Amino acid sequence: MNETLALPPRLVLRDLMLTAFSQKARIALIFFCIVALSIVIAVQIKPDYKAKSSLLVLMGTEHAFRPAAGQLTTPTGGPDSEEILRTESNILTSDDLHRTVIRDIGIAKMYPKLLEKPGPIGQWIVDTKRFVTDSLGLTEKATGTGPNDPMAMAVGLFARNLTITVDKKSSVIALEFTNPDKYVAADALRLLEAQYLVLRAKLYNDVQAPIVLVQRNAVGRQMSDADAALNSFKQQHDISNFAERRAILLQQQGALETALTKSEATIAERSARLAQLNQTLGAVAGGKKGAPNAAAALQGMVQAYQKRQEDAQTRYRGSPAVDDARRQMLERETDIARMQATQAYGVQADRNKTEADLRASLGAHDVIAGQLTTLNKEINSLDADESQLHELERNRAILEDNYKAVSKILDERQTVEAVEAHRESSVRVIQPPRVPALPQPTRRLILLAGIVISMLLSIASVLVSHFLRAIYLRPEALEMDTGLTVLTSVPEMRAIGGPSSSVLVVPA
Repeated sequence: MNETLALPPRLVLRDLMLTAFSQKARIALIFFCIVALSIVIAVQIKPDYKAKSSLLVLMGTEHAFRPAAGQLTTPTGGPDSEEILRTESNILTSDDLHRTVIRDIGIAKMYPKLLEKPGPIGQWIVDTKRFVTDSLGLTEKATGTGPNDPMAMAVGLFARNLTITVDKKSSVIALEFTNPDKYVAADALRLLEAQYLVLRAKLYNDVQAPIVLVQRNAVGRQMSDADAALNSFKQQHDISNFAERRAILLQQQGALETALTKSEATIAERSARLAQLNQTLGAVAGGKKGAPNAAAALQGMVQAYQKRQEDAQTRYRGSPAVDDARRQMLERETDIARMQATQAYGVQADRNKTEADLRASLGAHDVIAGQLTTLNKEINSLDADESQLHELERNRAILEDNYKAVSKILDERQTVEAVEAHRESSVRVIQPPRVPALPQPTRRLILLAGIVISMLLSIASVLVSHFLRAIYLRPEALEMDTGLTVLTSVPEMRAIGGPSSSVLVVPA
């Protein structure tokens, strides 16, 4: 390599020009070959069409904190605009969303080349890749969901053809989609926005009414069970109302206690009367022990009178005056005995009646005492069941309050969700997708790239030829390399008579 670079810049530039002039055929060949190849590639490539659209993202209530149903709303700071825009753009890049758009349009219409059968070499490459991925366990065998699945490849192409630009200052999301078919490009972008709004509504949807409805139904069933338990308890214990039932039982208890007191007073009175009659009957009949008997006393008196009469007739016969006096005395005694017997019969009848009334009073006393005992047991049982009854009633009241509260929350939640369902989305379409009129300048870019590459290769060939040549174009370079002074130089001239001639023409 010579020391051309050490020369002054004007001389170096002159040497480069001389080299380019000497290599003009090669430069022209390189230039025209690259340009011709670019033209061929540009002609074969089908131009793409780019559909454009833009969305305006506003701050909506769906971005704020939404409490659970029945919970008080607490004022908290919501996300900023940058976070909202990032979230919306991430929703737009969802593979499921892209897959839905591709499925609606159809792979055959959007990417027909994916459904074309590959050639022998392409099929061999596909089989080799599939064998490698199956052997390494990168995909599941016989599922058709590997990297060669048309839908998977279509989703990848869709993501590459979709361009999302977020403007944080204006809260605008610009969408661009490229496809060889201009109608497909516009339809894909239109379906993407429509499915995006549907998916967005589903993601931001805060439907809690069904959950609250389930809670209300559960509380309603619990309240029904509590009502059934309370009614069953009242029917089992014959209680329609505890307070009324208790008042009735206490009233009956008071009446029975009054009747028992009266019965005891009557029994005491009749017992005293019976004792008095027994004493009177004993005094009348002359009995000393045991219960007096008027009939036995009267019979004894009659027998004593007959015995006296026989004695008077057999033993005491004397003077008529004495006999007459004795008869009169016996008659008086008989009259007295008859009077006593009559009085004894009356006292005996009164005693028998008093004794019968006493037995009836004792029987009534026993009945009242039994009824009072039963009633006291029922009152004690009612007192024992009072706590359980109050617990059932309290449980039922709590469940009723809970049911009212849950029903109120459900009504409020249904109203809020009805309003939100008819509320306009906070994302507005500024520019809807339209069918692009002009294709992308792909061919011009290819031609321009071919021209640039051909020029760069031409310049590279000139530089390589200049710096790798073994001759000197200027005497100054020779003097610099050798350190000698060049007295004269023979310029390069064309040969006379063809390339085999060795005759040189030297100027005079």
